[in-house]
Amino acid sequence: MAPKAWIMTHLRELVRFPASGFSAGPVAEDIYEWQATLLGPPSSPYEGGIFFISIRFPSDYPFKPPMVLWKTPILHPNIDQSRVFHPLLVTATWKVGTTVKELLQALHDMLLHPKVEEEEDNYIADVARMCVLEPERFKKEARLMTEQHAMN
Repeated sequence: MAPKAWIMTHLRELVRFPASGFSAGPVAEDIYEWQATLLGPPSSPYEGGIFFISIRFPSDYPFKPPMVLWKTPILHPNIDQSRVFHPLLVTATWKVGTTVKELLQALHDMLLHPKVEEEEDNYIADVARMCVLEPERFKKEARLMTEQHAMN
């Protein structure tokens, strides 16, 4: 199946079975360029926030993962300005059958459960350290950043 066919299959899935925590779709007429919106999960410092993400599908999709850029400023140990560190986005651990819906669900879940304990995980060391050693400070600072950049 050609990349466009895979991408259209993902789009149809999102339209037919929308999720409550996120949405996504093509930007204008370019099927390879999408914008996604993630809602901050309840009971997290991101609750009430709206986070924008850019998804760019490579020409050899689905054999390589899409490039995901986080657009909304956020304090999170797995998100460094525009880069997102998640095993699903690494070519070596990408699985061809992964859908956009599964990817967005994984990113949404990552907001509740940052990946900071396993050695092979990529993360921002100082934010991860704060998340583990000073969880209340982390929650307070992440909440403040959410209020400043992802709300209203």
